[in-house]
Amino acid sequence: MNSDINRVCNVFSSCVFVAWCLVAPTHHAAIAAEDANATLVRQVIKTHCMKCHGPNKQEGDVRLDDLSTNESNDLARWNMVREQLRGGLMPPEEEPQIPREKLATVLEWLSLQASKQRLPLPNQGNLISHELLFGNLATGNAPTSARVWRLSPDGYKGFVGEVHRGRADGLVQPFTVIPERGIKDFAELYSIDEPSTEVLLRNAEIIVAGQTAHVIKEGKLQGKNDTIGEFVKLMDPALVPSREQLESAVQTQFRLAIGRKADASEVERFLSLYEKCATDGDRPAAVKTMLQAVLLRADAMYRSEVGAATEGDSGRQALKPLELARALSLALGDRRESGIMQAAEKGELTTREEVAAHVKRILDDPKIKKPRLLRFFQEYFEYHRAPDVFKDKPTDKIKHVPQVLVSDTDRLVLHILEQDKDVLRELLTTRLSFVNYNTKVDKSQPDRPLVGVPFDVIPPPDKNPKNKPEWLGGVDAVYGFQQWPQKQPTELPEGQRLGILMQPSWLVAWSTNFDNDVVRRGRWIRERLLGGTVPDLPIGVVAQVPDDKHRTYRDRLTVTRDAKCWKCHQQMDELGLPLENFDHYGRFRSTEAVLDLEATEKNVDNKGKQLGPITREVALDTSGTIANSGDARLDGTVRDPRELVLRLADSDRVRQVFVRHAFRYFLGRNETLADARTLQQADRSYVESGGSFKALVVSLLTSDSFLLRATPSPLDPQPTTLGAPQ
Repeated sequence: MNSDINRVCNVFSSCVFVAWCLVAPTHHAAIAAEDANATLVRQVIKTHCMKCHGPNKQEGDVRLDDLSTNESNDLARWNMVREQLRGGLMPPEEEPQIPREKLATVLEWLSLQASKQRLPLPNQGNLISHELLFGNLATGNAPTSARVWRLSPDGYKGFVGEVHRGRADGLVQPFTVIPERGIKDFAELYSIDEPSTEVLLRNAEIIVAGQTAHVIKEGKLQGKNDTIGEFVKLMDPALVPSREQLESAVQTQFRLAIGRKADASEVERFLSLYEKCATDGDRPAAVKTMLQAVLLRADAMYRSEVGAATEGDSGRQALKPLELARALSLALGDRRESGIMQAAEKGELTTREEVAAHVKRILDDPKIKKPRLLRFFQEYFEYHRAPDVFKDKPTDKIKHVPQVLVSDTDRLVLHILEQDKDVLRELLTTRLSFVNYNTKVDKSQPDRPLVGVPFDVIPPPDKNPKNKPEWLGGVDAVYGFQQWPQKQPTELPEGQRLGILMQPSWLVAWSTNFDNDVVRRGRWIRERLLGGTVPDLPIGVVAQVPDDKHRTYRDRLTVTRDAKCWKCHQQMDELGLPLENFDHYGRFRSTEAVLDLEATEKNVDNKGKQLGPITREVALDTSGTIANSGDARLDGTVRDPRELVLRLADSDRVRQVFVRHAFRYFLGRNETLADARTLQQADRSYVESGGSFKALVVSLLTSDSFLLRATPSPLDPQPTTLGAPQ
């Protein structure tokens, strides 16, 4: 079965690119234009690159004279060329520069070639020119290829909840996601391998055992809690099930596991499996095997997005209602949403307006769980990584509880989403925060309301005065409060913090065990807010800041100003340095403690034995620079982190890059040039709605990029029906 699953996933996972052909008057004209641009690229490389990267000299071990203009033959080197040219890193300042018009054409050609490649990894995003995606590109949307998308780990949990509401002890999560940064659930990344299949088989046994759990009392069969009565009846060893009973059991399991009715051929195959298994006389065991087989179908473990041809629209076919209902459900949550599934069964979801109405209904109903909304912001900002960064106990005995910091930021995100006004700007600039916040039921009130309470408290001091207190400050002190604020969210101390990038959770997540992480903080801003790309660390290069504790971190970081490092570090360091206004526990500071060498040397007892290090406080320099942002209005120096985020928050480019990341999350792939219209419409919907994230999501989930798939070529291998017994 697993080989069939992988085969069907591979059949439908290829990407197509047709948008450029729609721009040009004819297919031949488009080819001619592309050939001319490829010639120009060769000329530019020959003129501006061969001196240092040719056959006789290879600076940085990079050679470019043997590059093929078919980018797919040498994708890694072409990506490197694109990164260097887009960032203004090459040619060096002392060398002749590429004329602006030629550079624009070269970058356009490189973006076009990138569009033709499969870019499955989330961190391979931002390769398509931002100016092309949000410029005056007069093209329609070319639909993505049909695809079969494996459930995410959270989607599998939702699946288990759909088929069995009771406890299913012993279940093991069969699926994983990549350990990369950022958005993780991309359609082309995952298949089901042999170890996963073994786990799925064991899980199916456990689930069906739970569905059919029973006891026999006084000779009668009785189901336990959360069992399915229809299945329990078939566990009677004396019963010879009728065809109608078996058919009904198959249909029930189909609805639970797949969300639709089985067709006649599918029913016959499962009944045939039952007959084969029942030949040894153990009919209850045969029923269990039949029910397990339904749970192992490919269309239970994968979400199919193939579509059906639409009349008069060659090359484009809309997702079928049931495909669309599941796609929409899993875009917002972890399980099928009943209302939208019922609409699909009634033949609805055939117009954009019907889809929009259901998406709005789900978004507006507080009773419907939508965990993927919060999860987007967790994966976008990555503040939820804070508990993964090990920290020693703070020397000043202020409690560091990263789980509480993450919970506070989660609540802040949900609060801003509830207001749903100017969401991105609020996330970047709000002065509000939840502080060490939790809720409990107030049993003293008749209506038992939820009331706010501290999440974590300092234990009372030891009654023995000889025992020094373990903690001198709680989580509240991390935010700058002397005591827990009862009104929440609360305003943070004036002149200290603004938005998510100054939440302790984010600052801790982007730190090391013992220091801040200026470089990765700056890289996050470059990629997530400015839409830039930064090359990965070259193999063999050891990235280490000198451990000279008598120098400030900013001073020690000057090691990256070396010419071979600064080409990349100029894209990051100056963006991260303003956040030195906070220590690696996320606490605000205006000075930095450094080792006082002279005082330490003198700190000895009467016998000359060293008594320990002495530190001194040095005033912080929190200035930084925004450069090569792609928006001239953004570029320039900033005094501190607050000026940095305020400037970024007002940028059209930053907002549009945010839209690009939302696209990747909700559609499960990187954008291509063919998605320019979808992105521009989503951005317009966000702006015209006053910064409503709901409006942005509705626009994305009703776009051609989400609703349509490319018509498979007759030459494509045909899919095999999976999961049912042969």
